[in-house]
Amino acid sequence: MKVPSLHILKMTRNKWIWVVLILLAFVAMRTWQDAWAWTDLGIVALCFACELMDSSLGMGYGTTLIPILLAMGYQPLELVPTILFSELLSGFSASYFHHHSGNVDFSVRTRESRIAMLLALGSVVGVVIGVNLAIEMPAHILKLIIGIIITTAGIIIWIFHQRTFAYRTWKFFGLAMVASFNKAMSGGGYGPLMTSGQILSGVGSRASVAITSFAEGFTCLVGVILFLGKGQQFQMNLMVPVLTGALLSVPFSTEIVKVTHERLLRRIIAVLTVVMGLFTILKVLF
Repeated sequence: MKVPSLHILKMTRNKWIWVVLILLAFVAMRTWQDAWAWTDLGIVALCFACELMDSSLGMGYGTTLIPILLAMGYQPLELVPTILFSELLSGFSASYFHHHSGNVDFSVRTRESRIAMLLALGSVVGVVIGVNLAIEMPAHILKLIIGIIITTAGIIIWIFHQRTFAYRTWKFFGLAMVASFNKAMSGGGYGPLMTSGQILSGVGSRASVAITSFAEGFTCLVGVILFLGKGQQFQMNLMVPVLTGALLSVPFSTEIVKVTHERLLRRIIAVLTVVMGLFTILKVLF
């Protein structure tokens, strides 16, 4: 059996070059801005951990990170565009490294690439609808409904983790619309729905994680464009450490997925999906 911690240390040269370049870019940006602060290291570590979980299991970055940064005193309008932009870059980066590591095959005309593009298209449609209807639906009601859906999906994955369900195009398009609509309305819940929904539709756990990263990249791209179109701006003092932590984690997370047994990965995703769903419900009720 491979030992994950030792295997990660044997990452390819390209991945270690990526890590070095990200660190150098962080030092260069902070030196140029003359804005060094001890809190930077804390934010880098926090974003590293959250994105490591997200790119390894397909969920948890925004759902975990945003409440913590809000508690640190940052404002929602400072956070949301920054988080979306970091997820945009880390999502596409994770997709590349997942493909490079053999966790998924994004070559032209493969089943995984078709699913990824279908989910990306559905996500774009869902985000546009969600942004335009956000005012019409009470956010706490939506969050409660989504929390229940996510929790149920996790339980179903655990019960049927050895069963494969039939692939249907309409299922994936609808799944992407619902997940991205939820993200546009409430700021979270995309990963748990997308990853668990794919697994329940017969996609392998490793491929589900990678495809979710790819589709979420497109979702965040649309979100960033909409925010910029409404006059919102990035807070660079926050952007730099957030991007550094998120992008640093990507090569490590793809290695974790590569060495984790498929059945174990599915069970972990099931448990984490239930946790994320319950967390969403508790935030609404309390």
